[in-house]
Amino acid sequence: MNKIKTIVITTGRADYGLLCPLLKLLSEHEKFDLHIAATGSHTSHSQGYTLAEIKKSGFKNIDVVDMCPENDKEHDICLAISKGLSQFSQLYKSKKTDLIIVLGDRYELWSACMPAVVYKIPIAHIHGGESTYGVIDDSIRHSITKMSQFHFASIVDYANRIIYMGENPKNVFVVGALGIDNIINIPLMAVDELSEFTKVDFKNKDVAIMTYHPVTLDDYSMAVNQIIEVIEAIIKTNLFTIITMPNTDPAGKTIYEKIMEYVLKFPEKLRFIKNLGQKAYLSSMYYSKLMIGNSSSGIIESASFKLPVVNIGDRQAGRLKPENVISCQCKQNEILCTIQKALSKDFINSISELINPYGDGKTAPRIVKILDSIDIKKKSNILKKVL
Repeated sequence: MNKIKTIVITTGRADYGLLCPLLKLLSEHEKFDLHIAATGSHTSHSQGYTLAEIKKSGFKNIDVVDMCPENDKEHDICLAISKGLSQFSQLYKSKKTDLIIVLGDRYELWSACMPAVVYKIPIAHIHGGESTYGVIDDSIRHSITKMSQFHFASIVDYANRIIYMGENPKNVFVVGALGIDNIINIPLMAVDELSEFTKVDFKNKDVAIMTYHPVTLDDYSMAVNQIIEVIEAIIKTNLFTIITMPNTDPAGKTIYEKIMEYVLKFPEKLRFIKNLGQKAYLSSMYYSKLMIGNSSSGIIESASFKLPVVNIGDRQAGRLKPENVISCQCKQNEILCTIQKALSKDFINSISELINPYGDGKTAPRIVKILDSIDIKKKSNILKKVL
């Protein structure tokens, strides 16, 4: 059989964890010749060097595109994009690629998708059609939609937005969110195992998990004040908070450095864990009392655990938020009031029957079934977008 040479792009720990169920099914499918292109923060030691995790996974055919920025200023990001453009172009030149698959809205995907357009390689885009008004990701995501031929949206509203953007409805599919597949399929840690792994006493402490990424459409200089507002609110509560690594967006390093100042100053209140890994991260969500910050996992995966979420600021503005999510501005007093509301018995009771609107844990099989039904080799029929 003439297999479909498929390159799946992963830009960091977050999307790799989401992509794992899909990668597994593609690697086992007789029709697909799976290759993984690891880029972005995967190669960064300061971000946990998650490339090692991919190499240990057992997946074959792993290519590395090293484009992680040396610093967190806007110019560094632009240099990283240009570096990635060159390397992805070389990668596509060396391989007779039939299809690339990308997820989300990271700037690294510009570097992956633009050469694919030039090389006439069809693109399948997962999690298109969403909106995040506070970050440049919105522009990146929608531009990737226009470069892509196949669209796998998480909910109907996002699929409709893709269609409104001029994409052929026949190539837009509602499949749910891949993150829910992991929740269904990954066995969670026992509480003692998780406590040992994290060195946090989940049995006897009220634990919160917090991730705060840069709000990239805000001025770079605002990042320090924002993370100070968040952590000053947290340390005034009775919660013990696990903080995970901010991403490599502009000001990410600045946020990380300020976090570490607080962690060293308040070890009895804060624990920093650079990379929990998918199993420990989901287990932490299960056993925690609260999630705080502006991560997409607080919007998409959290509802499956009926976990109260305090969503701070504008980074996730525009996304459909389940009823377990309460949004507030990045002001200390407002954050404190919202935490209090999220932990109240009335609020917890109100979400006790919540069903996650982002899917049922069968997203990866749906995507593979759809791709299997398409004659990817007939590029002339695929690349020309005709309504």
